[in-house]
Amino acid sequence: MFAFEPNMLKVVTYSYNLENLSGKKAVLAGDFHFKNKKRIAKVVEKINEQNPDYVFYIGDYTDKVPADYVVKALSSVKGEIYSVLGNHDDEFEFKNMPNLLNNRHITKNGITIAGIDYYNPDISKAIGNSEQPIILLSHNPDVINKVPEQVNLILSGHTHGGQVTLFGKPFVTPSKYRFGKGLIKNRMIITGGVGTSIIPMRLFNPPEINVIEFK
Repeated sequence: MFAFEPNMLKVVTYSYNLENLSGKKAVLAGDFHFKNKKRIAKVVEKINEQNPDYVFYIGDYTDKVPADYVVKALSSVKGEIYSVLGNHDDEFEFKNMPNLLNNRHITKNGITIAGIDYYNPDISKAIGNSEQPIILLSHNPDVINKVPEQVNLILSGHTHGGQVTLFGKPFVTPSKYRFGKGLIKNRMIITGGVGTSIIPMRLFNPPEINVIEFK
């Protein structure tokens, strides 16, 4: 729980049908809670190994490593990067995260990437009058029932998959819906996260990044 599993890093892959992105690949990563630079290097290497077209960062970037170091390292990966902040992130320290989407969106090459702020989420402002297909980044997965149907895919984190589980079933998560991780209602993917928070342990729930293969 303390020595081995928290230091692992799995790649969990999902296939998802999304118009205009067929044949493209994305990496979803979040809840890093970086405690040392060696871990950052491992995560960056693992992301680059996937050769992604897009990289989506979902927040909670560091516990002990300076924010400017984290921003520079995570900005160096392959692919177009889009990001949001989590509940542990200072907006000023992470203002230079690439394509930081705090209640706004970017439309490019027939795809809209939107993101909402954790503390002051404004989904309508984030989406605006953007065209479909739309991918929405939200650190908190509990927004799912407030997101309009025009959004095709929600990418989220925050739960750490429960950190400590009984063969994958979380005992406790910070979700009012008790979300753990995985594909939810065929429209949201929750990453299990890279790091640990509060207590540095995991059980039957190794750290992960996610690859999304669009069909």
